[in-house]
Amino acid sequence: MPDAAFHADASPFLTVIAWPDGWDREAVAQLLAREAGLDLPTLRLRLGRAPPMMIGQVDAPVAGAAITALIARGGDAFAPTLADMTALGPTLKIKDMRLVEGNLELDLWSGLSTTIRREQVQILIRAHLRKSATTVTHPSMHAPGRLGSAGRVHLVGGLGLGVGLGAMGLAAAYGASYSANASFGDVQRDVKTSDKLDIHTPEGSIYQIDGDRFAYLILGELRGQGDKNNMDKMCELLTHLAPDPIVDPYFPLWRAPAGYRRLRLPDMKRNREDPAFAFYSRWAALMYRHVMGG
Repeated sequence: MPDAAFHADASPFLTVIAWPDGWDREAVAQLLAREAGLDLPTLRLRLGRAPPMMIGQVDAPVAGAAITALIARGGDAFAPTLADMTALGPTLKIKDMRLVEGNLELDLWSGLSTTIRREQVQILIRAHLRKSATTVTHPSMHAPGRLGSAGRVHLVGGLGLGVGLGAMGLAAAYGASYSANASFGDVQRDVKTSDKLDIHTPEGSIYQIDGDRFAYLILGELRGQGDKNNMDKMCELLTHLAPDPIVDPYFPLWRAPAGYRRLRLPDMKRNREDPAFAFYSRWAALMYRHVMGG
């Protein structure tokens, strides 16, 4: 369960959903700097892309002033907290899924079984995650009489698409660049991918098809080679099954804000969840429900 330190972090993540009609980046930046006291150069940087975009974690009164200013002029914004995201509950990993009379019967890895009615498939969040690893072998370690086998240095950067390099990723990139010199040694680069599909229901539950732990038997003869291909087919199946789902494949366009790793969910480590995608999926679902008036 979330720890006490997590609960103490009540600062919301200010998100601009829509600019007022006819406004540009500079006009929105000037408004938020004037009405909410936010830093103008930072706003110009963060507002450099079309909305929705996350400004970052701010104090609650600042977020309130920014939201009020935008809505008053015809724009839109919201500011969820980590507690709001955690309130959606744990990620419920799906072990198997069957289509019965238009509804989804699920067996979960927790040992429980449940049913999702077709109208409960409200929001689908799709992601193709990547994890890169670079292994460097130093030629001096092959020298007779020094080591019996090649010594290896592992530089690992676990990255979700759209997530900044971070210290580990930067180390991997630096190591790869440095070792590109032929005199240094051999470099082996491995990229592992992982496909996820989160199913959000109106009740707030989050069910996940994890390509690393799902056999896609529900696809029948449509099941093909590769998780990415099969997960795309799962997304299509659920999109056709549900009456009017929102489908979000935009995780690659997102940039994780500072503080996203402070999200704490039950069984997060045991589920081997990607922290960036866990954050994004909940933030996006809350945003769509805000827009829908939920």
